[in-house]
Amino acid sequence: MMSAKRWSISFIAIILVCLLVIMSLNYFVDPYGYFASQGGDNYELDENDYLREQKAQHIRHFSDRYDAYLVGGSKAGAIQPSKLKELDGNDYYNCWVLSGNFPDYLAYVKYIVENTKAKKILLQISTSELYEFNREDYGTIYKVPAILSGESRVAEAVSFLMKNPKVSWEEMTKQTETYPCKESGERDLQHYYDYQLENLVENGFYWYMRNGSVKYYQYFYKERKGLEENKEECIRILKEIKNLCDEHGVELQVYFASLFASQMIQYESDTLYDFMEETVMICGDVWCFNTYNEVCLCMYNYYNPSHFYYEIGDLMIDTMKGEKCPFEGFGILLTRENIGSVIEQRKKDYEVWKTYYEENGLLPFTPRESDANLVAHTYGDLLKQGQK
Repeated sequence: MMSAKRWSISFIAIILVCLLVIMSLNYFVDPYGYFASQGGDNYELDENDYLREQKAQHIRHFSDRYDAYLVGGSKAGAIQPSKLKELDGNDYYNCWVLSGNFPDYLAYVKYIVENTKAKKILLQISTSELYEFNREDYGTIYKVPAILSGESRVAEAVSFLMKNPKVSWEEMTKQTETYPCKESGERDLQHYYDYQLENLVENGFYWYMRNGSVKYYQYFYKERKGLEENKEECIRILKEIKNLCDEHGVELQVYFASLFASQMIQYESDTLYDFMEETVMICGDVWCFNTYNEVCLCMYNYYNPSHFYYEIGDLMIDTMKGEKCPFEGFGILLTRENIGSVIEQRKKDYEVWKTYYEENGLLPFTPRESDANLVAHTYGDLLKQGQK
């Protein structure tokens, strides 16, 4: 009969072996891409991996390559650093993050201004930050990494070693495609272009976007919950970001990104107008592309109801650098002098859309044949790329 001492030793040995197996599995499978991120140069990680860590590590290891940084949520993934260089001559890194929010933006800005020789921060506001101020409850890949938060990196590494091994097993057995980002940080949108091209037949893409718009129409008649409270937190952090940049002699440029027309509806409210006005009061002149225009009404410029293609990003940059925009209303420079009149006109434009919806059951979408279909101009080249 096994003695109590031998039984205890055996039990402890079994536990240690189990822990070793779990830690080895999590380290070598690395389902979140945490350990692969540590050198800052793993560009094969899927956009649904722990990109917050990968981008922070990339900045840590390769900041000597960059003069400026784009900070924003997932919509900013369609902004190409090669195009941004035309804006001011700076070499940019795109550190967009999935479901970005102001706590993320503050963490990245603070790390950048304190640990790099950055000349400029370009902050993209997508308006969705008003919907949810903090998204860490979404899961592991949405948490602010310890390298940015200042928490223990050892404790963080141990936590990744001790994750539920089920996640590693699922990672080993899944057969889904992965979509890594490009080396300069932006999303690779080729598969989204391919999807549109493949679904233009029988208006498949039109119905995909139109059906995806239905959920937003309810907000013609009610405001999203929590916007006011979240707005106050966003403004508090925006002030902190501005102060950090000023203290370190880093230029801060802020702009509101383009939204697809139907998504605009869910944020349209007095809370949004206050947020826009307070942003201008804090930051000075702010470009706004979240505006009423035929470009945002053209669903072919967006690869889903929440995100735009490269062409929208390019047009925003061209407009910010002073080129005359061929589409009326796309891009308005908000100033402390004109913000009030801009908001009043915006309210009138909103009522036009609402009336059209009440009469037709949808928004006045721009037809595919319109010049405002920016993506159509590149269909030919993109189709060739897809065949390589």
